[in-house]
Amino acid sequence: MLSAAFAILAIAGWVYLAPTQIDGTTNYVVTSGKSMEPSFHTGDLALVRPADHYRIGEVVAYHSTLLHVTVLHRIVGERGGRYVFKGDNNNFIDPTRPTRDELVGALWLRVPHGGRVMAWLHTPLTAAALTGFAALLVLSAFVTTKRRRNRRKRANEPGRQGGNRMTNQNHGARFINVRTLLIASVVAMGAFLSLALIAFTSPLHRTTTVRTPFTQHVTFGYHASAPAGPVYPRGVVTTGQPIFLALVHRVRVRIDYALTSSAGGALLGNEEVSLRLAGPTGWSRTLPAVAVTRFHGTHASTVVTLDLTQIQSLLSKVQKLTGVTAGEAYTIAVIPKIHVSGVLAGEPLDTNFGPTLNFQLQSLQLQPGGGSGASSSLTPSQRGTVSGPTITANTLSVAGHSASVQTIRWVALGGFLLAAVIALVSFVLKRGQPFEEAARIQQQYGHLMVPIINAEDLGWPPIDVGSIKALARLAQSGDRLILHHCGNGVDTYLVNEEGTVYRYQAKPIKIVWQEWATAPVDASGNGDAEANGNGHVEANGNGHVEADGNGHVEVDANGHDNANGNGNGNENGNGNGHGTFEVLAPEDSSGAPQATI
Repeated sequence: MLSAAFAILAIAGWVYLAPTQIDGTTNYVVTSGKSMEPSFHTGDLALVRPADHYRIGEVVAYHSTLLHVTVLHRIVGERGGRYVFKGDNNNFIDPTRPTRDELVGALWLRVPHGGRVMAWLHTPLTAAALTGFAALLVLSAFVTTKRRRNRRKRANEPGRQGGNRMTNQNHGARFINVRTLLIASVVAMGAFLSLALIAFTSPLHRTTTVRTPFTQHVTFGYHASAPAGPVYPRGVVTTGQPIFLALVHRVRVRIDYALTSSAGGALLGNEEVSLRLAGPTGWSRTLPAVAVTRFHGTHASTVVTLDLTQIQSLLSKVQKLTGVTAGEAYTIAVIPKIHVSGVLAGEPLDTNFGPTLNFQLQSLQLQPGGGSGASSSLTPSQRGTVSGPTITANTLSVAGHSASVQTIRWVALGGFLLAAVIALVSFVLKRGQPFEEAARIQQQYGHLMVPIINAEDLGWPPIDVGSIKALARLAQSGDRLILHHCGNGVDTYLVNEEGTVYRYQAKPIKIVWQEWATAPVDASGNGDAEANGNGHVEANGNGHVEADGNGHVEVDANGHDNANGNGNGNENGNGNGHGTFEVLAPEDSSGAPQATI
């Protein structure tokens, strides 16, 4: 009955709760935002299932091609085979109008705060705690089994007990604690089921943002021709040298641009160069130097010519008009403006770069960068990144270790099935175990018991107690041990309390199935049984059976039957077979034992 109920629950759970990732029909949607308030709040869990028809007014989940997410809104209309959605708390219609194929399913069940619980279960600490708890239960089961096995070994040592032992054929050795194994396997099923819920409600892939860095470089350089002599021995002015106005009249400035990145791309760019003249009074003027030029790729080079004579003439006019004293330093800035666009690492790129090379124009010379720091201003750079989504395998982390969701799904499913098989086998073994009171007593009170060889010559009559629990209470209250003897199929437990011996006897049921006859036959010709007080009764060929007050019964009609018990009873045996019955009879209200076979 229990297994059938479990199977029915398992089938119903699969039909209604199995996620689509394992060929189920239910999708789990965790809500976020305020668009469906007050019906839904952030962190709620919605279970949606496909429907044959979707009606206006239903809350339905659909795949948004615009947002690339699953949206849970209400249908407010249908136009041209497309559905119109709107959030209950929104004052506008959803921009996406999905078709029927893009609908995920209609709302079936709402679990308030269920999404928060799912998120909590997804945390590595929680998953580790659940796994650790299951491991502790399994470890506890093994430790308990080992302890009991050790106690049985100690009990079986020579000299510690008599000819018949607790673990003889009447009771059978129990090397596996089936009950503990059943509990541990059920707990393991719960742990693996929780892990499966986490894994199967997590997507196999996730979209992450990949940042691709790039760097834009500009290298400035200049050179000029000058008369060869003591100042310029080779007649050439190169980058870094001072430019004396009396010897040099034109300077050529070279601008080398480069964009470097570890990823490839297709880029287009344009560049223009301007000159900015600035005086000490705050006056400035910008002059075009090079018109816009276009380039392909990641490199470009431009040359700007500075006509120093013309610049000096312009500045002299400014001085005359403004009254600024001649000899004040002016700044000449070479400013390239670079714009690059295109695709880099598969993502669109649009960037600008505008470095500056400064010269200080004095009355006698043109000094790059104003002296110190000139070398640093010759190689300016600018860093940037392009970002774009990419799809990667989703992972879950537990205790600092990560595994893919696909792997965790297989592990959870395999672990759940294995635990289910163990639970089923344990349940069958548990159901198939005989009713052995002695075994239960050994399991529960074995730590209080000492095996003895002989329990017959006590020298005083014992006092029988009604249950092993009562005997155990007597032993524990007086800090006594329970003496245990097994003989003739009867387990006797004794406690000596200051000269008074208390006794409890357990007589197990044992049925040897293979010795049953093929057909039941009334042992008595008249079908009755009589009991007297003489102690031993034999039945003749007519099948008449008599039982004594001690319950010893012998039947001969080509068969033999022994019944050990206390009380009266009717005995039906088999005329051609041989059977053995041992019955522990319950007591009625008068204290007389009753036995029915």
